[in-house]
Amino acid sequence: MSFCNSFEPRPVVIESERVRLEPLDIHHADDLAVAADEAEIWAYMPLAAGVVRDDCRGWIEATHRDAADGSQVPFAIVDRLSGRAVGSTRYLNIRRAHRSLEIGYTWLGSAARRTPINTHCKWLLLSHAFDTLGAIRVEFKTDNRNARSQRALERIGATREGLHRQHMIMPDGHLRDSVYYSIIDKEWTDVSARLQQMLSAASG
Repeated sequence: MSFCNSFEPRPVVIESERVRLEPLDIHHADDLAVAADEAEIWAYMPLAAGVVRDDCRGWIEATHRDAADGSQVPFAIVDRLSGRAVGSTRYLNIRRAHRSLEIGYTWLGSAARRTPINTHCKWLLLSHAFDTLGAIRVEFKTDNRNARSQRALERIGATREGLHRQHMIMPDGHLRDSVYYSIIDKEWTDVSARLQQMLSAASG
């Protein structure tokens, strides 16, 4: 198999009728500080509760530094109904030579959870990765304790690959085991159809 086009994820605006993903910027800070003000968001995230809320501008600046080498593309999640940023997500672990990336570091404020917003985000990010960029693999990882996240990934058709034991030290000192999932290009047609059915059911 040969590929004619380079695999080059870059900051971009992608949107559906409900969600707009746009490059994370300082102007999102006020909205995101409000959205981040909930300890539950950070229970399984490698970032201490209160960091984004208390210094959102500093967090955004740190995110930009992390992304400066091209290994990440961070987004703000904007609810198009309210026009407000309600969370963040990103492409990370971008491996251009292997046409592979991870979708992760996703968090949403309480008002956006248990709504179609997360499904719209996954649809937009996966569609852009496979259909526009030409990815052959998209991966996800989640805390082994986070059963909700694992169920959500399995519901869209991601394949559980295995457990990375003691993968990271969490802010509270917990040694986190991470569960890895993936979707590969030959599975995308089925996953795409499943996501579109979920979106149709949510809007029906």
